[in-house]
Amino acid sequence: MGKKKGFTLTEILITVLVLAVLVAIAIPGFSKAKDRAAANQAVAYLRTIRTAEKMYYAKWKTYQAFTDYAAIKADLSAEVKAADYTFNVTTPSTTTFYARARKGSTAPANCTDSDTICLDQDGAWTGASSYKPTS
Repeated sequence: MGKKKGFTLTEILITVLVLAVLVAIAIPGFSKAKDRAAANQAVAYLRTIRTAEKMYYAKWKTYQAFTDYAAIKADLSAEVKAADYTFNVTTPSTTTFYARARKGSTAPANCTDSDTICLDQDGAWTGASSYKPTS
């Protein structure tokens, strides 16, 4: 009799086990990369909001408050799309403002809220998110 061709059950199980280990290693890295990309998008939107606030200030000598995407577009003429973060500027003054982004659908109340990235009128970054820029 000739030798049979094919894979044994043991070989198939070992292959499946190796693939399962590789997937288990890759998934957390993918999740972190996705979170980082969403935070980078939020940072870009905060820069856009800051620029729009500066332009608004140049015209009206005060900063504009907003709490939703429609107000950002209507009052600041800035395009910010709904994504993984919620944005707002509350209680601005004639000299200061904080643009805030918070992961999720809950609007950030202040810059110490978890997963919050904040940018002020001078371009300083604050917030409790580990993804906030350092400069």
